[in-house]
Amino acid sequence: MPLRRLFAISSVLFLLVLAISPAKNALRSYRSLQRQYRKLASSRAHSLKSAQGYEARPVAIQQIWLRDFENRVDRCTTCHLGVADPLMAGAPRPFDLHPGTPHTPGGFDRFGCTSCHGGQGLATTQPDAHGSSVDAGPPMTPPVFIEAGCGRCHLSDSVAGAPVLSRGRALIARAGCYACHAVRGQDAFRSEAPPLATLPLKTGGAWVKRWLKDPKSVDPNATMPNFHLTDQAIDELSHFLFAAQVPKELAGRIEAAAAEPPGSSANGKKLVSESRCITCHTVEGKGKGSAPELSKIASTASRGWLLAFLREPQAFNPRTAMPRYHFSETESRDVVAFLEDEFRDFDAPKDILEPLRVNQSLAENGRKLFRLYGCFSCHDPAGSGSEKFGPELDGIGDKRAQSLDFGRRTDLVRALPAWLAAKLESPRSFADGLKMPSYGFNADDSRAVTTALLALGAQGVPDRYRYAPPQKPALLPGGPVGSLIQSYRCLSCHQIGDRGADVSTAPLTYEGSKVKRDWLVDYLVLSYTLRPILEERMPVLRMPREDATQLADALESFYVDPSILADPFAGRPASDADPAEGQRLYVGLGCRGCHILGSSGGYYGPPLTEAGKRLKPGWTYAWLKGPQRWRADVRCPDYGLSDTDALRLAAYLETLVPVAPSAKPEKAARGVR
Repeated sequence: MPLRRLFAISSVLFLLVLAISPAKNALRSYRSLQRQYRKLASSRAHSLKSAQGYEARPVAIQQIWLRDFENRVDRCTTCHLGVADPLMAGAPRPFDLHPGTPHTPGGFDRFGCTSCHGGQGLATTQPDAHGSSVDAGPPMTPPVFIEAGCGRCHLSDSVAGAPVLSRGRALIARAGCYACHAVRGQDAFRSEAPPLATLPLKTGGAWVKRWLKDPKSVDPNATMPNFHLTDQAIDELSHFLFAAQVPKELAGRIEAAAAEPPGSSANGKKLVSESRCITCHTVEGKGKGSAPELSKIASTASRGWLLAFLREPQAFNPRTAMPRYHFSETESRDVVAFLEDEFRDFDAPKDILEPLRVNQSLAENGRKLFRLYGCFSCHDPAGSGSEKFGPELDGIGDKRAQSLDFGRRTDLVRALPAWLAAKLESPRSFADGLKMPSYGFNADDSRAVTTALLALGAQGVPDRYRYAPPQKPALLPGGPVGSLIQSYRCLSCHQIGDRGADVSTAPLTYEGSKVKRDWLVDYLVLSYTLRPILEERMPVLRMPREDATQLADALESFYVDPSILADPFAGRPASDADPAEGQRLYVGLGCRGCHILGSSGGYYGPPLTEAGKRLKPGWTYAWLKGPQRWRADVRCPDYGLSDTDALRLAAYLETLVPVAPSAKPEKAARGVR
């Protein structure tokens, strides 16, 4: 009897266990959500009169199998059923249609969900899937950092449609993070920090100590971070820096320049204004900001150093973005005289530029500190090496919060984004003895850099998903022309192929098809403002005519686009080259709203008064047929002009040439009224 009773009890328990499993499955939260979705979808289909042929998804686990992503499985659509269903536009979450992006909603089968959003793809409960449960893996990326998902596949510095990610990558490069931290693809990175070889003859001990205390208090544009050095450390580092041996050739230039007579400050003021230094530098906060602040430069650098640097900047820093200006010796003295009169810190102590008398014992301690703080990562004096100083950053975007050291930051949410943001904003708040400096990032900067760091995932991305924009040919010549491009630092502002900066809106890749040679020669000799609305204006380099001619000939010969016709009117009826019809089109399309012509018109676009002297008609025609082909962000409308209308407009603009001083007013170019 006891055996029968035991058997009966165990049988009942076994049946209960068997019953619990399907009951538990039937009560899972996703099933309730799926039933709600079916009801909502059916109602929407009926109300939109599209119920015929509409087939609701079965109540079951949904999944996407991404074979290329190391057999990743995403079950997110088990709850988010409407992500690709047009009927669910505007529906409440989690049933809503996914916003349109280049990859969604049509690309779910290829990209899945977790490749962009993170989280646990295999999970079927919200805490596990979103990574909020205790034992969950990496959580979902918060929406404010969602562009980090773009950076897993898009490898370029600038990613279309991801402005926060692009800004973060630019900030990381500008701050020199790659100099200390290893990141795949950044092995060739070199910091823009200047060499320190001439520092003992450039400035004084008092200035160096002020700089080391807080660089941004000296120059708001400074990219060097604040290391929060003690007064003793600052003193020792200063002695180390002043113990350096200045190269003989540079020392000779500086000492010889220091012995020259003073120049004319009045003429120097005129030269500085004409040279448009503010295109790159700032003066009391006004200017581009891509080069050092000049308002106190005479209290930063000695007269001899300023003179020698102004004459040959690339001899002092081979990687400087500053071009060579062809000032005469007298003119360079005038420029420096103006800087000394106007651009100084009048509250600075009189000994701000006095050299430091080196104490070798302090200098030796400073040498150790220079290595301890990783200064060599950006400033690479002879023999210091260039090894990475900080921890590797590859894979940081997939770090689990449990593996992070929050130290004494008990105020932070235990999540990777919060940890990264705090590390950027206050790196030494976690514990004593940490060496990472402060970069002065504001909240927007911190968000952008955190987004870029979250894009550095540990999980590999298949090669066919990794994307970088097609590389344009570099097209950088060697020989004398290449030396001129280097000397005048054309690539500091312009792009040639895939090289250079985008400070100027005019790439040089097809400049030979765009502008007329004779105009270009004159412009390089004495540049003038083409677009007054822009802060970035071509500096006046005082280029010798022979250099200008050599550069213009190279651009005319090699930097051309074969799709641009040399003579767009060839083989066309004479009526297609009718400038009178072109003038009527110019007025009718409202071109004068943006372009100034003569004494009237708008200032948004470039002036067209001398368009016939400056632009080739083939370029004008090609531009009018599709402005955005040449620059995606240009605001010139694409009017969808016919070939005939585009040619007539080009013919009219070709008539707009400067009027000789002796010409009578009635012979001025048509359309000036």
